[in-house]
Formats: sequence, C-alpha cells, structure tokens
Amino acid sequence: MQKTKVKKNWATSVAIASLTSVSVLATALTGCAPGFDSGASPVAKSVDDSLGCKNFDDAFWKSMAETIESTSRPPTAADVESAMKLHLKNSNRIGKVSEASKAQISNLVSDLAGVIGRRNEKGSANSASGLISNSTAEVLDEDLRRGLWLERIAQLEIGDRTTPEKSQDVDDVQAKIGNLKAIAQSEGLVDMMCVTATPTPPTPTPPLASTGKMFDTWKTKYAPPVYGGMKTVATIYQSCDAGGRVAIGSETSNVQGISVTGRHSDGSGNVRVVSDLKAFLASQPYIGNGVYKRPLPACHDVQVSPSIYDYGGKPYTSSANEKVLNLFKNAGTGSKELGIDCSGLVFSAYATAGLKFKKETGLKASLVNGVSSTMLTQPQANGLTCLDHAVFTSKSNLKAGDIIAIKGHVVMVADVGTDPFGIDRLNSVSQCTSSNISVSGFNFTIFQSDPSKGGIGVNRMRASYYLSSFSTMGRGMIDHAVNACKAKFQTAGLVSKSGSASVVRHLGTAACTDSVPVTLTKEECLSSCPARTLD
Repeated sequence: MQKTKVKKNWATSVAIASLTSVSVLATALTGCAPGFDSGASPVAKSVDDSLGCKNFDDAFWKSMAETIESTSRPPTAADVESAMKLHLKNSNRIGKVSEASKAQISNLVSDLAGVIGRRNEKGSANSASGLISNSTAEVLDEDLRRGLWLERIAQLEIGDRTTPEKSQDVDDVQAKIGNLKAIAQSEGLVDMMCVTATPTPPTPTPPLASTGKMFDTWKTKYAPPVYGGMKTVATIYQSCDAGGRVAIGSETSNVQGISVTGRHSDGSGNVRVVSDLKAFLASQPYIGNGVYKRPLPACHDVQVSPSIYDYGGKPYTSSANEKVLNLFKNAGTGSKELGIDCSGLVFSAYATAGLKFKKETGLKASLVNGVSSTMLTQPQANGLTCLDHAVFTSKSNLKAGDIIAIKGHVVMVADVGTDPFGIDRLNSVSQCTSSNISVSGFNFTIFQSDPSKGGIGVNRMRASYYLSSFSTMGRGMIDHAVNACKAKFQTAGLVSKSGSASVVRHLGTAACTDSVPVTLTKEECLSSCPARTLD
C-alpha cells in the first residue's frame, strides 16, 4: 500500500511546478541514498571548505559527482539540509558566521540539491518537463542511473540551455550560487584561509620522446583538435594504424555481426550488441582479422571486447581523477557494450589535446557527460564559451578541427583539401548559389561516430560520401559552402551560419587551453608505434 501511495504522490507532483513539488520529486527519484551519512556529506564538506574561495564552483560540482558515484543518485534537498546543519555546528570556518547567514547558506545549498533533483531528461516519460516517471526510475540499473545523473550535473555546470526547462534550471543554479558567493563576501569568508582538499595529482602527460614517434609526429604536424582526434581513434582501437587510416567511403563494406536488440528507455536510440563476434572480426576495417596487430601485450584486447557505436555512450570518468577518460570501462550512459557516441568522440578529441570547452572552468574529464550535439549548434548560448561560429574570409574557410553540429549529431573536420567546398571554379558572387554547389565536390574528411556502416562507431570518413546520405547536415554544409563562396569576393570576414547546421571553431586563446590535457586510458599502449600520418 505504501508503494502505491508513493506513485500517486509522484503523479500529482508532476503536475505541480512549485518548489515543494520539486522536493517531492527529488525524494521520489533518489530516496534516502543507501548508507547516507549526513555527517560525512561531501557536499556539506565542500561548501564549508571552499565557499568564498576561487575553486568553490569546481568543489561543489565535484562533491555532487562524488555522491552520485557512490550512491548512483544525487542527495535530496532534505539530505543536504540535514547535513549542512550538522556540519555547520562543528565547523571552524563557516560555523563562525552569523546564525542568519548559516541558515541562508544551508537553505541555498539544499535548494541547489532540489534543482539538481528536479528532472533528468533521458529515460523520461514526459519529454516536456524532463521528469523521470517513478516506474521508469524503478527499472533503471545502477550504472544507467549513475550515468544519467552525472550527465545532469555536467549540463548544469556547463550551462545547457537547449530547452526552456534546462534554461530555467541553469538560471536557478547560477542565482543560488551567486547568492552563496554574496554571503561569503558579506561575511568576510573571502579573506579567510581557504581549506581545500589536496587534489589527486593528474596523470602526467609523458614527454614526447617517450610517447612514441607516432604521437610526437601528430602533435607537431596537425592542428590540436586533429591531433586529439587521431589519438582518440588510435586509442579506442588500440591500433598503430587506425589514427591515420584511409578515410571510409562508398567502397567500404558494412560491418557485420552487430544487431539491434531494442530501444533505449527514452525511445530515441537503438541498443546494439555484438551478436556474432566472428562475423564482426571478419568485416571490421580497423581491428578485423588480417588487418589488426596488437601493439603490446598490455593493450586492451579489442578483438575480445571491441567498441561499436553506442547511442548515448560516453567514456567513463571519475571524480578521483578529473584528467582521465576511460574508453574501456562502461560509463552507464549508453548500453552495456563498449563504445562512444558522436559528442563523446568530439569532446575526447578536444580534451586530449588540452582544449577546453568552457573558459570559466578547468579542463575536466567529467564535462564529457554534459556536452551534446544540440548544445554545440549554439555554443555561446549553452555555456561552451571556448567555441563560436566560424568566420570565413577571402583566403580561408573550413579548417581542420572545426566542429559541424546539428540537433542530434556532431562531427569534427579531420583534414581539408586546398578547396574544401569545391568553389574555386566559381568566378563571381552571382555564382554563389546552392544550385552551383554539390557535396560531391567537397574535399575534406571527418572524424565521427554514428550507426553508419552497420554500426561501426568511431571512424574517419570522406565528407563527400557521408553528407550525401545525411540530408540535414548536407543541406547545412551547402549553405556554408555558399557563405565561403561569398566570402571570396569581400574584404570583411563573414560569420558563417545556417539554419540546418553549425560550423563552430575553437577560440584557441590561453583561457581556453590547459597545460595539462586529459589523458586516455591505455594510450600508453601505443608507445611503440612508428610514425603514421593521415592518408
């Protein structure tokens, strides 16, 4: 009877958009986290240690991630309120502020937990509000629940505004964090010693001389995003050959042995499995029989546990080391198979080259959970402040490393020819029309991960082949080709935009780079590889 009552309360709360209902929703989603100890709350401790410090935002989101990693759920507002009150009684730092400020701090932090628990769009039975229904929440396994909540906090940290509901949540979070900082200022906490936990030292990037000739060559020869893309492709396939392999085209056969077994819980993507490993290895162009040789015994055995296209799949991350992406451990964001989706690939390429997506926060592996293709179509509006729409000039248009995004898919330009859009033959601005341009004349390749070619996943493909079968992105790139043509005949740069697809480019400024890039688990396996460049 009690269980039935909870479901009725949940259904009622979905229809009520009040803060009270938010707490009910969060409780229904998270309940009392197993083993929750209010006195040992990472959230309460992080607020006490870092409020008023420069690292407050990072510390707060990391504490939320720690809680989710240990319980597969964020703490409820009630959990946090209880933890804050208990923690502040014994605090040597925030415990010294006025009672009124202590109460305000406690309320604001618990309200933040309420916003976080308000919704989680994947797995939702109500796509407008993004709320997980109680019945859906009950059937989610621990890995998937963990992945969905890590995605939620990463989206809030970055500033995802791709829906009105998400935008409202970002506004609420930013307002409450701003109020906490204002209290810290008024109480003089900014002048007190900031007690911060000693961070786990990041896995050091080996000197170029010891990473192997291949990485050394790539880092010297290619633009940073391309270096990162090649490194990601090579690492996920544990292959000396894959990063520079000839781009896939129409002549490449489909991969066999991959089956679709159903749909994801949100209904928007297929679940794929390797159903016939023998057929898979007979057809996979990167790690198949006859084309693949394991570089070192310590490499991940990709012929036993291979990666395929995994809708929603992201590299595994951990708050214990924010500088590592693990391509060989299931993150719970997709299916049980290894594999990453399109945005997971693009983020990995940028992060392993030391390129940030957001100026205001450090380069953290966990942010891979919050970057989506839809956010990338309008990066500045969605908190991705290190990216903006590309500018085309009379001498330069599409560049290697540019990101091409539509709502639902994203790719990265791997390399470009001397005339990437095939427009050199056009001699006047009057000829700059879509009827004079075709994707068959495009001369560039892309890194991407999608279900094409039987579900291969991560690959490098010729744009002239890929875009001919991807109509939305293809139409958008025709628009950009027209813009590139027009830019040829004018002195001022042209910010290239299209209603179908966005071409966005990294700013490349000091504020958008990190001297300590993210590393990929098992990248050291390729230390013995000889130099190999893009074919």
